[in-house]
Amino acid sequence: MISYIKINGFKSFYNFEMSFSPFTIIAGINASGKSNLFDALMLISRLAEVENIKKAFKEQRGEFGELFTKFDENNTSDKMEFAVEMLVNKSVTDAWGNTAYLKYTRLRYEIEIQRIVNPNTGMEDLIVKSESLENLKHNEDKWIKITPNSLRDFWRPKVTTGKRGIPYMETQEENGIPTVLVPQDGTTGNKRRFPLHNSSRTVLSSFDTIDFPHVLAAKEEMKSWKFLQLNPEELRKPTPKDNGEDTIDQHGKNLAAALFRIKQKDPYSLIEISRKLNSFLPEFISVDVMDDKENKQFLIKLKDKDNKEYSSRVLSEGTLRILTLCVIDYDDKFSGLLCFEEPENGIHPFRVKDMAQLLKELSTDFENEDAPLRQIIVNTHSPVMVKNLQKWGNDRNVSMWFAKMNNRIIDLNGKRLKIQISKLSPVIKDHELPFDVSEEESKFSLSTVEKYLETINLS
Repeated sequence: MISYIKINGFKSFYNFEMSFSPFTIIAGINASGKSNLFDALMLISRLAEVENIKKAFKEQRGEFGELFTKFDENNTSDKMEFAVEMLVNKSVTDAWGNTAYLKYTRLRYEIEIQRIVNPNTGMEDLIVKSESLENLKHNEDKWIKITPNSLRDFWRPKVTTGKRGIPYMETQEENGIPTVLVPQDGTTGNKRRFPLHNSSRTVLSSFDTIDFPHVLAAKEEMKSWKFLQLNPEELRKPTPKDNGEDTIDQHGKNLAAALFRIKQKDPYSLIEISRKLNSFLPEFISVDVMDDKENKQFLIKLKDKDNKEYSSRVLSEGTLRILTLCVIDYDDKFSGLLCFEEPENGIHPFRVKDMAQLLKELSTDFENEDAPLRQIIVNTHSPVMVKNLQKWGNDRNVSMWFAKMNNRIIDLNGKRLKIQISKLSPVIKDHELPFDVSEEESKFSLSTVEKYLETINLS
């Protein structure tokens, strides 16, 4: 679960920072930076996993040179910096099934990527300039205040002995070369060294075992971030048995196989999924998934109040979207962060309220000790979605931010330049933010945002 991000030099972000709650809504018109934030999170996630940083950049829209902040026609940032603060699970398991328990569950990871000209080829290239990972100190961690007083020690266990005094990863100069030092947990002398001399991958991505549990936990957290862009055509398709996949991908593929896996593990889950779907779509009374042996596939079927059956092939986009979220809610393979872009797409305005409630239920409620760490971040330009925040005004697990483009004057190499950057301002709520913001930044109210979005939509 991500609690804070700082971005500098990526797309429309310049010295940008923002905090997150378990359920975070980002409202704003198109081209205000909402999608750019999701792109930044996706890039960070891939940097933690892939073996070459250029591969992570190629998965973004545009060439990697276009992803660095453009100041004017002749000036573009030559570096990109990210910092993320996370709440991770209290244990981590590696690819070989070994499990380790963490002393600290609140971590901060930082990385700087630099754009250079490769002296051997004369072409632009990317290198890792620095990386660090450290635990957040209890007395400096404002974000944890959103958890109930009685449960703070549960979500973030207190460390009474052997407190961590050095980072899990840090970058220092050694023989004139920036070098990432990674001491093994519980030791001060044994350190692995990674000279960042034209490094083509992140140090974080190279750790796979529980010998360095906090480093692995940070990596696994960022790898788990998911980005939903549901495609109704993929949702309608049965899942072939021979594809070997039973988890829902970002476009909704494998929905039927995921539901079949859930049914095999606990048939009662289908009753619960049916009840949840019925609470949002009363016309449907049951959900089932069929093992179509003849065609070697799994197929979802819904039954309505008149006992008529409908396969997923004929269901509307709105029904499929709500069904997918109901399935995710009962899928124990789903945990971590889920970014959902414009969830109102394909949904009748009357159903947007139901969609908002379902997304809220998917996110972690810190009042519940048994809840898995699940976080939902949505971006929207729907006034209906925005209005639903009113009933959660005092819920510390919910927050809203308003995105728009702002003009900023900066000094660059002795020149004053006017640039346009994305700015996300917190919509006023009762609880304090995890970092200081100016009065101007925090002036937006729900009614102001609603009126703004409604005006834009009408125009």
